Amino acid sequence: MRAFCLLFTFSLIFSIGYTQDIQSTLEKADDFYQSNPQEKLYLHLDKYAYTAGETIWFKAYTTIGIHNFFSNLSGIANVELISPSNEVVAAIKIPLITGLGMGDLLLSDTIVEGSYRIRAYSNWMRNYDDTYFYDRTVQISNGRLDNVLTTTSVVSEEKDHRYSITLKSFAGNALAKTSVRYEIMDGGKVVDKGRTTSDEAGVATIKVNKKHQTALIQLRFENMEKMNVTKLIKAQIPQQNNQVQIFPEGGKLLVNAVNNIGVKAIQPNGLGVKAKLVVLAGADTIVSVQTNELGMGASSLFLSENTTLKAFGEFSDGSRVEVPVPEIATSGYALLVNNLNPSKVYAQLNVSPDLIDQKDMYFVVQHLGQVYFVSKQKLTKNELVYAVDKSKLPTGVVTISILNDQFMPVVERAFFSYKPENILPVEVKLDKEGYGNREKVNVKLNVGTPGDSIRYAALSASVVDLSKIKDEYSLAPNILSTLLLSSDLKGFIENPGYYFNNEVNTVDLEFLMLTQGWRSIDWKDLDTTAKHKFEPEKSLKISGYTKKLGRKAAEPNASVQLISTKNFMNFIDTLSSEDGYFEFDELLFPDSVKFLVSAKNEKGKNNIDIEINSEEKPALSVNRNAALERSDINDFYKDEISNSKQFFGELERNGLMERAIAIEEVVVRAKKKRAAENSSNLNGSGNADQIISAEDLSTCSTLEMCLAGRLMGVMFQGGIPYNTRGNVPMQVVLDGMYIEADQLSMINVADVESVEVLRNINYTAIYGSYGGNGLLIITSKTGASAMRSFTPKGLVTIQPQGIHVNRTFYKPAYDVSDEAKFNRDLRTTIHWEPSLVADKDGQTSFQFFTSDGKGKYVMVIEGIDLGGRIGRKAIEFEVK
Repeated sequence: MRAFCLLFTFSLIFSIGYTQDIQSTLEKADDFYQSNPQEKLYLHLDKYAYTAGETIWFKAYTTIGIHNFFSNLSGIANVELISPSNEVVAAIKIPLITGLGMGDLLLSDTIVEGSYRIRAYSNWMRNYDDTYFYDRTVQISNGRLDNVLTTTSVVSEEKDHRYSITLKSFAGNALAKTSVRYEIMDGGKVVDKGRTTSDEAGVATIKVNKKHQTALIQLRFENMEKMNVTKLIKAQIPQQNNQVQIFPEGGKLLVNAVNNIGVKAIQPNGLGVKAKLVVLAGADTIVSVQTNELGMGASSLFLSENTTLKAFGEFSDGSRVEVPVPEIATSGYALLVNNLNPSKVYAQLNVSPDLIDQKDMYFVVQHLGQVYFVSKQKLTKNELVYAVDKSKLPTGVVTISILNDQFMPVVERAFFSYKPENILPVEVKLDKEGYGNREKVNVKLNVGTPGDSIRYAALSASVVDLSKIKDEYSLAPNILSTLLLSSDLKGFIENPGYYFNNEVNTVDLEFLMLTQGWRSIDWKDLDTTAKHKFEPEKSLKISGYTKKLGRKAAEPNASVQLISTKNFMNFIDTLSSEDGYFEFDELLFPDSVKFLVSAKNEKGKNNIDIEINSEEKPALSVNRNAALERSDINDFYKDEISNSKQFFGELERNGLMERAIAIEEVVVRAKKKRAAENSSNLNGSGNADQIISAEDLSTCSTLEMCLAGRLMGVMFQGGIPYNTRGNVPMQVVLDGMYIEADQLSMINVADVESVEVLRNINYTAIYGSYGGNGLLIITSKTGASAMRSFTPKGLVTIQPQGIHVNRTFYKPAYDVSDEAKFNRDLRTTIHWEPSLVADKDGQTSFQFFTSDGKGKYVMVIEGIDLGGRIGRKAIEFEVK
């Protein structure tokens, strides 16, 4: 590919007599492109909103560059679930094989309702702005253990915003006279906290200082079943006007020239709103622009000298706002691009008279340094017109760069290049036009065209009961909008699926490109020698340093072994370097596997300290899709929660799902016992699901003997505490130190002041990934040492994050006589098929059974072929 691009570029250069300097610049741009490949990642989710107890199923597609070939660069993808309070509550690693992977995220019974983010990235992608990570906002409700609906209203007062939050049960009963603790969080810090009590109607009132415009209000209270509930309320900004912005094409309005402008009208919540922009020169209207439903539009206007402009926006409710007009420049460049011609892209460069210097100007069409077209004109007049054949361009976001004789851009503009032949045709055939309940549906897929030389493709399919979702699936992010658009644009894109809903909306895409920032290169710094901080992650790695015992100095040439605790005969070894560094790479192991790392110096002695490198996670930036964040999720999705409760009941009855946690497991009477005041509990001493005091421990000889059978929702296996919710080992924290669970036997029970059990996500979320399986917080008596003094030398136990072990999607088969029968089948996700592969003829098939739900179902097929063509097809069918 590189040889072809260079040959194509050079042939253009030599054919029109370019100088060696422009050739050198283009070579640098191509070298930059080759050394900085753009890796993109998309997750096809099974549906659009979820509730506690469900699983988020996904298929990962990872591609390289604008041509979207399957990526062989990375072998691991990181997938995270980020809470409304901007904390990672789940993180998994999935293997990528030729750019493809699968995974799932189980939503615990105790997850707090709210707007969550699913973020996915490869290690290589971390070298660039996290704006280009896959980052999608999904709504998650909880009717599993929460069972409380909130409705929030806000009124602006002199200094505060007064929030009125109504608390009701799912049956509609008010939570009257309920004590509510609250915290106001802004910028990740608690800026205010207190208590309030709901009135007879269940309304709790909280005041938030107006300076905290982006605050998050966290509520804690007991529901009618006496279970702890946490709610997160997103700050609302009442009584603000809509806004309208003007974006000159090319960044500048130029006098005595025709200028293109983009228009964007937004509501206070960040969502677009339909509006009309009127621009006046004196008393005369020189342009009037009507936006689309997403608040975007465009127009052109000619600006004479000494023109004074005023502008205002009008909205359907009759309101009107004044609109700032960009400064009109008397010197500079302005660009007009026409991308609506079916065969060519035209660009006109307008130049002020003082800059007409007879020197060369270069018209370059490129994507992150990969050049697709170059032409040259001398700057002899105030208008230069360029054109490029669309057949020479790929499909996706490309950039027009106008370079001066010093090969620096004077103006740039991104546009969406579209060629229908770059989209993978997907044909879906059902064996019937309509279906009944619990009836088998046979689906045949055909991708590509008979003229294609290659028709192999990787595909995934989801089927959803439309009657059980509130979200408009045609507007949600999809594989086309993500890999062709979002991966190259900055900021929030409202309703990205709108531009690729079974066809490409080229007109509205132009409006979007005029009002959105994009991913670009810095022509001044095309450095290809700088070492990247993050290398492509092909497999898992464990690394660290060997150091002299009790010292910071390195222990070089130490023999280091990595031993699996699953099989002590299975180990690998290496030598540490002169600075003590050692590394075990090309590893693949599942999550929750423990290893021993042992080391001996050159004399065969184990007098060595071993320091294991911890994985550095990317920072959590502000949600770029914050406009999609909501409060009162349970109330919005209460019908869906009701359906899910009934379906969960069927799963529990058939032994396919654990029952919701018994009320006794979180009864607050255990909190009457006091935890140690010096507890390291990050929630604060005593804020736990259960507390075991020193008095409770006084009759036991060992700590495990004291705790076994006393901890609700915890069982001991081989001396290790396991959370019964998922049967996973819990994290043990001793006096603020994370220790291995099997070290409980080394703790002197007489020296323990208290043990706090954290299982509810209200308490575990603050620990991030360490709290995913629950924690035991053990606090020693003041002045006592709860651990025996023996510390092994040259040996450490580690539990690095491994590869996620996928769950199995449950598929009922109603044509099998011994199949577990549901009394009521109220699934929302009817079917999930992540591993479809189209053969050499472009064909594949699958089958599934409908549920008891009647009405319309939607089937979404997404995928990519070996030529990098992306395909998507969404069809609806009827179940009667």
